[in-house]
Amino acid sequence: MKQLVGAIILLLGSPSNQFQVVPSFIISGHDITNNDGDEVSPSGIETKILQLAQSHFIGQALLTLIRVGVLDVLETTEALTVDEIITNINDSTSTINREALFRCLRLVCTSGVVGETSKQVDGNMESAYFATDIGMRLQIAADQSMAPFILHWLENPLWNAWSQLPNYVESASDINIPSFDRANGMSASEFYLQNKESCSHRNAVARYASMKEITSIIDAMKQSSSLNEFALSNKIIVDIGGGYGDFVNALKESIPTVGNCYCLDLPDVIEDATATVSVSKDDIKHTLVAGNMFDPTTIPQCDVIFTKHVLCDFSDDDVVQALLSFRSALADSNEGKVIIMDAVLPNGDDLNGKWNAAVSFDVLLMLSGRRGERSRLEWSNLAKKAGFVLEYVLATSAVTVDLAVLSLES
Repeated sequence: MKQLVGAIILLLGSPSNQFQVVPSFIISGHDITNNDGDEVSPSGIETKILQLAQSHFIGQALLTLIRVGVLDVLETTEALTVDEIITNINDSTSTINREALFRCLRLVCTSGVVGETSKQVDGNMESAYFATDIGMRLQIAADQSMAPFILHWLENPLWNAWSQLPNYVESASDINIPSFDRANGMSASEFYLQNKESCSHRNAVARYASMKEITSIIDAMKQSSSLNEFALSNKIIVDIGGGYGDFVNALKESIPTVGNCYCLDLPDVIEDATATVSVSKDDIKHTLVAGNMFDPTTIPQCDVIFTKHVLCDFSDDDVVQALLSFRSALADSNEGKVIIMDAVLPNGDDLNGKWNAAVSFDVLLMLSGRRGERSRLEWSNLAKKAGFVLEYVLATSAVTVDLAVLSLES
């Protein structure tokens, strides 16, 4: 878990100077090379295999430290001995296994989340521990705490779901029972409805990702000649599945010259919206629209369609039908575009031997039976079936979302 946990923390915004990720390895012919192109020795291959086999060790030790409250009492400026940590947690040494805590701390030190030094206690030198900048981000009360990622992904419901993955892969005739259901006796939706604490961890992860995404999307658009302020000036925008309009609100604030903005979602979502802003030809503001992406008559005629984390939950056939519907809504536009705001998976050399957050998220979605993310190649093929061309994929600073830009096929 050193590579997985560390890279997630780094990619979502934590300082990198405190942490060194396990090197990436690239497959070339029958050889394995590191990022410098040097062939990896047999002992290097053994080391890599051991790291893979042990990857969950640090994750579970880190989960333990967060649950016990160890990271919440550590600071970057002062190191504490194990006994001092225990005292600061609960003013008692009777409820915590000192030896087990010491060994977990030592293991987590290898990840860069916690550091070890020594200090003098009663004339003897003892190991003492401090939090790195990464460790501080994993404190429960930290600003933009990332502790929920550890608490959600490594607690029993999802942890046990991973143990069912071999059975799921081997059960071609039983694909409608995903790993999560097999491990927990119910669907993910049912489980999180019944377990408030687990649900709170999951929701915190979703809030963190959403908060990062909109800002990162807008920032990336500013760097694109086809999505910047000049390109979108006076363009009519529709956000498909946009909830209450958070994205189009942010877009309008960032690009005041954009044309009319609509947020389309299912009727029950729109009904739950707290406010609806009317729009007229003379008043460029967003409005909420009740509709269905498969029914083009419910989608306002527009120039650009955005859709975030919607199509990833649908089958390929459904996606093609949705894109055909979008095409109808773009019929009056000379330069109609569809911007798919999902994590776009890498292909080929961009995938081989390199950790990628989106690829990990894709399998995580599969555990609970959700459809999952698609690669650049998959989006290109689906776009072609609906009369679109995948122009390019624009990366953002958020690991959970990229922009797949589709244009009408000429």
